[in-house]
Amino acid sequence: MVLDNVRTSRLDDLLDRHGQLLATLVALIMAFAAAHGRSTPYDNVARLAQAILQGHVWIDWPGSATSDAVFWHGQYYVIEGPIPALLMIPLVAIYHAAANQTALAIILGAIAVSAAWDVFRRLGLGVREALWLCAFLYAGTDLWWCSMLGDVWFIEHCSAVAFTMLALRELAGENPKGWLIAVFAAAAVGSRSTLVLALPFYAHFLWHGGFVPEKPLDPAARMARLRSFALMLIPFAVAWVWYNLARWGVWNDIGYTEFYHHDSWGQTTGSPFRLAYFPYEFSSFFFQAPVLVEFRQLAQWPIFKVDVHGVALTWSSPALIYSFWARASRAYLAVVWITIAFVALPSFFYYLNGWYQYGMRHALDFEPFLLVLMALAARNGLPRWEKVLIVWSIAMSVWGVWYWDAFYRAGN
Repeated sequence: MVLDNVRTSRLDDLLDRHGQLLATLVALIMAFAAAHGRSTPYDNVARLAQAILQGHVWIDWPGSATSDAVFWHGQYYVIEGPIPALLMIPLVAIYHAAANQTALAIILGAIAVSAAWDVFRRLGLGVREALWLCAFLYAGTDLWWCSMLGDVWFIEHCSAVAFTMLALRELAGENPKGWLIAVFAAAAVGSRSTLVLALPFYAHFLWHGGFVPEKPLDPAARMARLRSFALMLIPFAVAWVWYNLARWGVWNDIGYTEFYHHDSWGQTTGSPFRLAYFPYEFSSFFFQAPVLVEFRQLAQWPIFKVDVHGVALTWSSPALIYSFWARASRAYLAVVWITIAFVALPSFFYYLNGWYQYGMRHALDFEPFLLVLMALAARNGLPRWEKVLIVWSIAMSVWGVWYWDAFYRAGN
């Protein structure tokens, strides 16, 4: 018994020193192995980086291989956020057309895991609980799947999760810097625009001193943090307006609306966000199951398949339910849950659920905040049933990644 305790203590000490590195390396290895050397053909991000280096924001159009670009006043423009393209600039400057967009997605996924480790540890988790939740974040959600593909839509998710986790990491520190949180939060918004609805979340916790506030909290320090947060957001807002003017000639972003008007699954007028889409989205997020592979009622290998419309969170990431076991003050929990609801809201009224996907990739917008709640629930250890759900979620991702590589993207 004493020897077992000594071994356990030594293992915990080892994980305490090297757990973050271990989690990050495992994420990199898993993504590189699943990617099997691919360089995504859906490379809008690399094309936009090349355009920026050439002094414009329209991209060279290669035909149908590049999706989600809108033809506007004689040129094609990318409708996704520009932050991943800015991150691609060094790779494009060196490798030009051979720059590997998938490699950046893999790196961003690993950064998300590395930052998550610090978030969990700063929220009071032990090293083993932190490893469990890092494993779930990466391989129990769509993050691993998005990383190993790196397509234009998926790299946006990897970037948004990475920068959100970096913002949460800073917010969970002893002396959170408002300006730095603003940089990370704005970069997340510049990857996935829905995360603009999380900005009040950061402002609230900065006012209250972060996730782990100092005591007593100096009123002047509150205001200084909030002011630096707000001031740092201004240049990002100006850049966003400039980018829209450069593309569309108006200050606001009309890219998704214009794409909706020309998409065969959209409508020729109106907004892509409609109440009428809610039943479809609700069913997608909570009920859509894997599809039985059969021919004349006879099951065919591999028995179940990943339909390109995705698999509901109920099946793909059931471990998320542990967020309801979070323990903190009512005000604390209310702010986090309200943030999750705000960030999730646009996805529940959008005309598409993400479509080309393994699970529900739009959930990656709000899952980092659910991980905060899961961490608050896990400070006294993870129950066995939650570990079973994490293992289930990871096994589902293994199946989804394998199926995608074997049947949908075997050639690239």
